[in-house]
Amino acid sequence: MKRFLFLVMILLIPFIEGCKKDNETDSDLQIREIAWNYLDAQAKATVNVDWEKAPVAETMYNGAKVYAVTFNTTDDALLGPIIVYVDAFSKVVLGETLRM
Repeated sequence: MKRFLFLVMILLIPFIEGCKKDNETDSDLQIREIAWNYLDAQAKATVNVDWEKAPVAETMYNGAKVYAVTFNTTDDALLGPIIVYVDAFSKVVLGETLRM
């Protein structure tokens, strides 16, 4: 009986972890959408990958937790990617990096 319970617990762990990752993905998608809507039409036109797959990284700014969303563009070699910063708690765009 103990082996059976152990086996059931081992088999349920991937399902529980999978549910946790789905919630994180939903949050990342929300952050991406906020960052995408912040961009103007000219910036959106240069993005060369699907915005829904843009990397989202957690970072700190002035002691506050923020997310950095990176959009790769056709001008990356010259100017670098567009990086938009979104506050983790208020979900408000704080700004973007200067592209040179």
